[in-house]
Amino acid sequence: MNQKFKHFLCSFSGFAVLIVLWQIVYEFKFIDSRLFPSSAQVFSKLLSFFEHQETVVDIYSTLYRTVFGFVLAVALAIPTGIFVGMYQPAYRMFRSTIDFFRSLPATAMFPLFLLFFGIGDGSKIAISAFIAFWVILVNTLYGVQYTSKQRRLVARSLGASAEQVFRGVVLYETLPSIMVGLRTGLSLSLIAVVVSEMFIGSNSGLGQKIYDAYVTYESVDLLAWLVITGMVGFVINKVFVFVDTRLLHWVDK
Repeated sequence: MNQKFKHFLCSFSGFAVLIVLWQIVYEFKFIDSRLFPSSAQVFSKLLSFFEHQETVVDIYSTLYRTVFGFVLAVALAIPTGIFVGMYQPAYRMFRSTIDFFRSLPATAMFPLFLLFFGIGDGSKIAISAFIAFWVILVNTLYGVQYTSKQRRLVARSLGASAEQVFRGVVLYETLPSIMVGLRTGLSLSLIAVVVSEMFIGSNSGLGQKIYDAYVTYESVDLLAWLVITGMVGFVINKVFVFVDTRLLHWVDK
């Protein structure tokens, strides 16, 4: 059997085990079936959702807010992280501020973002950007600081300019750390958007659908929307891993 196919089967075996356990819980009535429907009911509902264009609109709305906030965070966090990591006076000045804000739960910022951006997409995008910014910033900052000082000195002694040292040594060694921050930040952006859709409210979005199913006690719909949300996060992560593997081809995975 092809090695890649074996890896494929192995990676999805966990889902198979989860579905079997799900069905056992349902069949033996460990949880009231009105609250915990069977996997067959949920997947049937899942298929029916994709027959309607509204589902695509909900997925698009959540993805749009997630990606917009994430791109905004990337554009701000990476340059800031490189600057603060490269210059020790800047690091000493902003270290406590960075530690404070990265320790602040994003959900605690909901009221503030609502005041500044209202209940529309602006507040959801801002929350997405806020939570991703600090993760990417910290990974970039410490990635820069942990680059080899010896390699920098060797490059300078060989006549490399400051720009060449940065591009050939600092950026090269920092990229794996930056990619870890990007991957984590993207996942957190999706979480922030879904949570904000649930509690701030929205005309469309996966979080809004999850909340609507919850308040109406539609357990089948609730689990189906949760599965869709998980699928969206799974696909985003797989796409990012593919890009990461191609971009950082010299790093052992």
